[in-house]
Amino acid sequence: MPYPIRDHSNSTSNRLILDELNYDREAFSVEHEVFLSRMTDEQKTDYSKITDAVDSTNGGVFFVYGYGGTGKTYLWRTLSTGLRSKGKIVLCVASSGIMSLFLPGGRTAHSRFRILLSIHENSSCDIDQASPLAELIIRCSLIIWDEALMMLKHCFEVVQTSLQAIMGAVNPSNSNKPFGGKPLIFGGNFRQILPVIPKGSRQDIVNAAINSSDIWRNCTVLRLTKNMRLQSFSDTDERDELTTFAEWIASTGDGTVGGSNDGCAAIDIPEDIQLETSDDPIATIVESTYPMFKNATDDPSYLKDIAILAPTLEVVESINQ
Repeated sequence: MPYPIRDHSNSTSNRLILDELNYDREAFSVEHEVFLSRMTDEQKTDYSKITDAVDSTNGGVFFVYGYGGTGKTYLWRTLSTGLRSKGKIVLCVASSGIMSLFLPGGRTAHSRFRILLSIHENSSCDIDQASPLAELIIRCSLIIWDEALMMLKHCFEVVQTSLQAIMGAVNPSNSNKPFGGKPLIFGGNFRQILPVIPKGSRQDIVNAAINSSDIWRNCTVLRLTKNMRLQSFSDTDERDELTTFAEWIASTGDGTVGGSNDGCAAIDIPEDIQLETSDDPIATIVESTYPMFKNATDDPSYLKDIAILAPTLEVVESINQ
């Protein structure tokens, strides 16, 4: 994706707005047409509903639900390139720093909206209504918030309160609209991690998620079910093998694999995706993931494209050792 073009001759003094407007609109227009031509029917339907909300004056809140590979990020890129090619501002945020890197011009939600790290239902965002950030929010046409399910519902509620105050100063009627009338898209997958509540029960975790907030009543849920990654494989056998694996992953996330699931269930992992391990399983994983590690330690491109996911910081420390 093209980088912003720094144009110091622009008359505005708001650097935040400058950064969001100084993109190569012509390059984005070409890129947008390519993205559009490759979208699935599901994505095109969702794309039309969202762009209609952007073009209207009533706003709209959407939740795009789909498991990995169904093209949520692809939809974000298509929307952002299309709107930016028209000189409009799109704010792309994510609930984690890693996920924000996959978004065009992405930031963490905490950074963009100045959400406090320690938050509760009576918290507020640190945004002055006369600040450059408030002006940026007023000017933006769409907000994309990926991996929303990882965050506490209070984070969304304080952002909504702040946007209602900012947009209400522009038009009092905006004070009663969800997120001040700004079109906003949440993205996520309920099969993945929900908000982390230290020593919290299952009920505590569910109650902390966005779908337990009053905001959820205003969300239009859009679903993506077709795996885009599988469509790129021309080899039939390879595609069938990956389809079987994708279906197993989805069934695992749905809790339909194994016996009865009352919150704790045993899952049999297919042997063909298991690694033959020695006495050191972590070393086996590292060697399998980074087979050329010893010869490529000075090659950043080799390291940046591969990662090992770990459930806890203790496991991260063990892997690094």
